[in-house]
Amino acid sequence: MLELTLFIIMPISIGLLIASLHPIRIICKDQGSLGQEYAWKGLGLLIVLFIIGYILYSYALYQTGIQSLDIIIVFILFSGSCFVLAVIKLSLISIKEIKKISILERHHALHDALTNLPNRVLLNEAMSGAIATSKRNNTPLAIMLMDLNNFKEVNDTLGHYYGDRLLQSIVPVLKKSVREIDMVARLGGDEFAVILPNANLDDAKLVATRVINAIEQPFTVDQHVLNIGISIGISQHPDDGADCDSLLQKADVAMYIAKRNSLGFSVYDLTRDKNSLTRLIVLGKLRNAIANNQLTPYYQPIINLQTGKLHALEVLTRWHDEELGHIPPDEFIPIAEQSGLIKQLSAWVLDASIAQFMQWQKLNMNFSLSVNLSARDVQDETMINDLRMILSKHKMHPNQLNIEITESSMMLESNQPHHLISELNQLGVSLSIDDFGTGFSSLAYLKKLSTQSIKIDKSFVIDMLDDRSDEVIVRSILDIAHNLGQVVVAEGIESKECLDRLRDLNCHYGQGYFICKPLPAEQIFTWLQENCKSDVDVERKPTIIHSV
Repeated sequence: MLELTLFIIMPISIGLLIASLHPIRIICKDQGSLGQEYAWKGLGLLIVLFIIGYILYSYALYQTGIQSLDIIIVFILFSGSCFVLAVIKLSLISIKEIKKISILERHHALHDALTNLPNRVLLNEAMSGAIATSKRNNTPLAIMLMDLNNFKEVNDTLGHYYGDRLLQSIVPVLKKSVREIDMVARLGGDEFAVILPNANLDDAKLVATRVINAIEQPFTVDQHVLNIGISIGISQHPDDGADCDSLLQKADVAMYIAKRNSLGFSVYDLTRDKNSLTRLIVLGKLRNAIANNQLTPYYQPIINLQTGKLHALEVLTRWHDEELGHIPPDEFIPIAEQSGLIKQLSAWVLDASIAQFMQWQKLNMNFSLSVNLSARDVQDETMINDLRMILSKHKMHPNQLNIEITESSMMLESNQPHHLISELNQLGVSLSIDDFGTGFSSLAYLKKLSTQSIKIDKSFVIDMLDDRSDEVIVRSILDIAHNLGQVVVAEGIESKECLDRLRDLNCHYGQGYFICKPLPAEQIFTWLQENCKSDVDVERKPTIIHSV
């Protein structure tokens, strides 16, 4: 009876080992790593050899008969077969789960969380593939860049909830309006892009017209009927560019023309892009200026309005080129942001201004340094590490530095601004909301953001004595800030009367031409020598101002 049981167990054991080869075959087929594939194939080969050995051993027992030691061996081999099958089955289940998680993570990394559309990263991947196919097959390719009209008004009037719902409602309409082979992606905010493979200019115009007609229909979001439009820019490969960046840039130019002239859509035309050559020249010279330290940091004092003492110096970058002359910041900074050069520019400004600041600190001048970051800086995950390196390089204590971030940059849908603010707070750097009052001005955001100060935009301060509405806005911002424990800086102080009024309203700090214009390091040093050893005389403009 025992022998019969053993001769039943042995085929079962062999069957279990054979069954374990099937999940191994599935694992080998799904493995992306060549090393892992060979490892699993090696394990499968060992199991096959073991099966052969087991069969030979079983045959030998059948011929010679079963001894007491053979009983123990057979049960050990049976247990081993069960263990091998269980381990390999569990490994297959784990690998499938890991693969699912990997696929899900890749999906999240390549798709927009709000709309589930491909994001900029996936768009660039798809565009690269489409461009390669277009070159290989000599087929046309078009790109559409789209921006919603009046979307900001929806956000400002109804709030971000309705703005998000509107974007979600637009997605199926966009997908239905384009062809099945086209890819619709969301680049951020209310900006979308479409790749149109095998589409000539007439095809692209037809798709653009369908999209415009579809978006012009009213959208209902929670009983709110919203009427918006869309502006579309079209570029073509290879006429307008041979790579992703060029095609998107040209489509962006065309979209701007369409929006500015209310055209619905516009096709990129070099003759209409008057600024393209100038922008390229400025971009090239700016890159060279950063590399060769040809920019100049200017400094504008921020004073304590109650005591008159110097509180900080704000850094403002100026650029004078030998050929182009003076290039204002509102011209070269947007070019730097759009080209991706802003990272190098911000790093240069931080490095140069902190180096100068530390020289002043050796003279026991007690004030802090305030530096602006752009919206692109806020989205850059490496910025905080770059800042740490610069602070360490110059041995500057983080609490001596204040970072100014525009209100609109902080209200981006990405979580990166909030992550950056948290990291800067942990580092010990103070934070200011710049241009407050010109963006979303959301009290909910203001409550959540761990910032230390608010800068009232100069557009409200300059005319507050003549415009009742501006003064009401300034007073309201001050009241809100005081109640939330925020320090307030007013910029744009251009008269003693304005300064006195802000002082009466208990505004903490101020800056403006009445106090001091932005000056280069040599001239601001003279101003510092005259004003830092005693209270700043806010009853008159410093004499140095008139000579600049």
